[in-house]
Amino acid sequence: MSGVHDESRTVLMYPDYTNSNSYQRMLTEGLAGCGYEVEMVRSDRLLPLLGAVFARGRPAVFHLHWLHRHFVTDSRLLTAVLALRLVFELLVLRALSVPVVWTVHNLGDHENRSPRTERLTRQLAARLCDRLIVHCDAAKASVEVVPHGHYMDSYRDEICQREARERLGYDGEETVFVYFGLIRPYKNVPELLRTFSRLEAEDARLLVVGNPWNDEMARRIRSLADHDDRIDTVLEFVPDEDIQLYMNAADVTVFSFEEVLTSGTTLLAMSFGRPVIAPRAGCVGELVGDDGGVTYEPDDADGLYRALEAALNADLPAMGERNRKTVAAFDWASIARRTARVYDRARRRTENGSVTVRSVR
Repeated sequence: MSGVHDESRTVLMYPDYTNSNSYQRMLTEGLAGCGYEVEMVRSDRLLPLLGAVFARGRPAVFHLHWLHRHFVTDSRLLTAVLALRLVFELLVLRALSVPVVWTVHNLGDHENRSPRTERLTRQLAARLCDRLIVHCDAAKASVEVVPHGHYMDSYRDEICQREARERLGYDGEETVFVYFGLIRPYKNVPELLRTFSRLEAEDARLLVVGNPWNDEMARRIRSLADHDDRIDTVLEFVPDEDIQLYMNAADVTVFSFEEVLTSGTTLLAMSFGRPVIAPRAGCVGELVGDDGGVTYEPDDADGLYRALEAALNADLPAMGERNRKTVAAFDWASIARRTARVYDRARRRTENGSVTVRSVR
């Protein structure tokens, strides 16, 4: 089509979350070392994907992330319209022979607002993409496995545990459990507070840090915390420079997801050398394993409680050190090289006119 010219080493990446998520920033820097120049695509056009191609030229690869955010809304009607827009754009990109790579970070919209429309759209999108990337073998189904990179170089890590705990009012004898991250319904934080309150350990402390999804969620968290003086909350956005304070104060981090595929906050905790309590699900269970914390079956009603109890008697420093060593292998230079190889294969597949059919369920 007229107006489209070739940019053989340019990657268009959508959506642009570089201001709030260091994942894309680190990946972009790593890909530059592999000879790929990444240009971020904003969502302020009627047709964001096609608009970017016509404005900037045909890229070597169009790389999609967090696909549900491109079309899932609170309105089922609008979701259906935006889903049709996405499928239309992917069809045109395919007609233009633009290789499309989709990194599947999540199983779907965490709020499960339009599950049928989303599932159908994801299946169609998977068929129209040249390659899919997942972050672990647990999610692998005829797709490319490229691990999620670590955050060891992304945030300051200068404060020791003793100083962090002193600043937050904890002593060295207490076992401090920390939940860190945006407090959304699927993360099951109210259940974490209720479960923690069942523990009889007087020297156990729970610190919940993060911005609540809405005012109702904030009220629920505060109400539950008010009934147990061992629970503290910091219900606000945490600047990057303060992340080290909460991570380094923790003996162990807790993530009580209802469902999960990959989790950036789990990688963040492991990058700070912290053990993890989490359900044995998706990439999280595979990443933490038996030695990086305490995992439990998601459908076990008492699994979280037993995991919290087990952590009180576990060798938490050894688990944290294991996690730091584990994620050290996920440096962004090697992640970028593996991603670049996926791009190369996607380009060859498009040039050969062959696209493998994939399904994401």
